[in-house]
Amino acid sequence: MRKVPGMVAILVLGLALAGCSTFSFFGRPPLGRDVSITILHTNDMHAFGLESKSVIGYSRIAGYASALKSEGRNVLLLDAGDTFHGQAWANIEGGAPVARLMSAAGYDAMTTGNHDYDYGVDRLIELAKMVDFPVLAANVKMNGAPIFTPFVIKEVAGLRVAIFGLATPETLSESDPAGLAGLSFDDPVSTARRLIDKDLKGRYDLLICLAHLGIDGSSAATSISVAKACPEINLIVDGHSHSSLQEEVGANPTKVLIVQADALGQSLGRVDILVSKDRKILSELPRSLTLATTPDMPSDPKVKAMADAIAAAEEPLFNAVVGQAAMDLVGVREMVRGRETNLGRLIANAMLMSTGADVALMDGGGIRDGIPAGPITKRQVYTVLPFGHYLWTTALKGGDLKAVLENGVSRLPAQDGRYPQLAGAIFTFDPARPVGDRVTSITVGGKAFDPAASYTFCTLDVEMKGGDGYTMLMNRAHREYGLDADSFMAYLLRLGTVTEDNIIYRR
Repeated sequence: MRKVPGMVAILVLGLALAGCSTFSFFGRPPLGRDVSITILHTNDMHAFGLESKSVIGYSRIAGYASALKSEGRNVLLLDAGDTFHGQAWANIEGGAPVARLMSAAGYDAMTTGNHDYDYGVDRLIELAKMVDFPVLAANVKMNGAPIFTPFVIKEVAGLRVAIFGLATPETLSESDPAGLAGLSFDDPVSTARRLIDKDLKGRYDLLICLAHLGIDGSSAATSISVAKACPEINLIVDGHSHSSLQEEVGANPTKVLIVQADALGQSLGRVDILVSKDRKILSELPRSLTLATTPDMPSDPKVKAMADAIAAAEEPLFNAVVGQAAMDLVGVREMVRGRETNLGRLIANAMLMSTGADVALMDGGGIRDGIPAGPITKRQVYTVLPFGHYLWTTALKGGDLKAVLENGVSRLPAQDGRYPQLAGAIFTFDPARPVGDRVTSITVGGKAFDPAASYTFCTLDVEMKGGDGYTMLMNRAHREYGLDADSFMAYLLRLGTVTEDNIIYRR
């Protein structure tokens, strides 16, 4: 056997080490000591970012991160998407207030969620330029070209931390389709595999994936499928399925740690990662922080002052007039939870206009106030529809539609939030009959109801997830549209003045 000359042997060794994640071309020297990195993470905030008794808020997130840093900890603050859109204070300025608060809070990176595209992809690109940190989404393209940064590599206490982002292809069906022309999504799994094999090879000590994919088994690509294909990943900070840390860990069969922090600003995720001097992961400790478990979470005074200033500056915007009412629009609890009202019918007809559905159902419990005759302001709309629910559509057979309506009247004569305020269909019922057999007739689009026909049905996301007893709507293929309040305002602007004659949507 020939001996390899000494210089050639050194070169071969150098090339071999260059392909390992722990070494550069000439080898990465050992660290002076073990290094700990704390990852703080949020997901699916849906603009629930203002501090309150139930919402942690960006001010407390910033305060908690600052407290850890003051202790000498190495901290990275990450977000897994569905961030800019959802609440009135954010929507009224197209997500800009969220961008300002996240920048002030010190976020290091985020990926995009499907509802971040609800303002349109052009607006999301603008928001990505507003923030002081990278928006990462390696698999998102516009007309075939990448539009977001795929990954970043940050130096933290001598460690190379690579962070890359993946967005859900379900955005095309689970976001408002307005403004998505030209948008496409590469497969998240193959994208992750390509990044690790090519772009990131030999360039990291710690590999983090920011994924708005979730663990819902009905999704074609999940964070778990990425973990199975890419065991090199050390941590996946996940979003989309609104899962708790316990749900994520319990559903994950891989050795890759996958974490998620519930939704709607209720939790702040934390993962403490300990890395040895020779750059190997020694431990990963995940936890979920809430105001119940961490009541002394400090608030950053500068971020809190910014949040208060944003709220104060937006006050005049809420007074903008979006329509007129020629009569009182009835939304009192005692009415909308037991009979059709003109306001319920108006909101449901707005849902038809926004989605093109055959039938729309607005639950009576989601209508929280009425509107007196006269000018209608944005503030009144957000008071009537304060929860920020999205419109979802699905295909329903006639028999399923009857089951939906049967559930809607199942609690009568008691007032109940499930009572259906309808558009596109008319039905009659007899509350004296047994539950499940109360609906006596249904007409859809002015035509006789066909139990075998398929109808496009629209309701709120909360009902499609089984809320108010609508369990027959769960786990169905669906398309997502915008918020209930936005749909309502668009319809008011279309009508100009609401009258008894024009309250019904006509295609």
